[in-house]
Amino acid sequence: MAWRIYVVPSGKRAELEEVLTKDDLIWRQTRILRDAAPLGGAADEVYLYMEGSDTAMAHADEKVTSVAKKVEAALAEKLHTQFKEEEEKSAQGMGLIFSD
Repeated sequence: MAWRIYVVPSGKRAELEEVLTKDDLIWRQTRILRDAAPLGGAADEVYLYMEGSDTAMAHADEKVTSVAKKVEAALAEKLHTQFKEEEEKSAQGMGLIFSD
């Protein structure tokens, strides 16, 4: 699956939410919003992680970049690893809850 990470000024979070919720193709993709500061970013920014088909990610590039910008490649790789580790930990926790 293709993925993207965007950085959004905190003041534009409401605009971003509107883009994410009003576009059906974007709405159906994996989307994770996190404050940037705990991940090493600026305190007044938010990271948006998106994962989906190549077509959906190209579409997201057109729509989301009206309020956000793509994170540079090196930082994007680092953040991608952090988001995936968080996802794995979450899945493991759910496994513990529902196991015998």
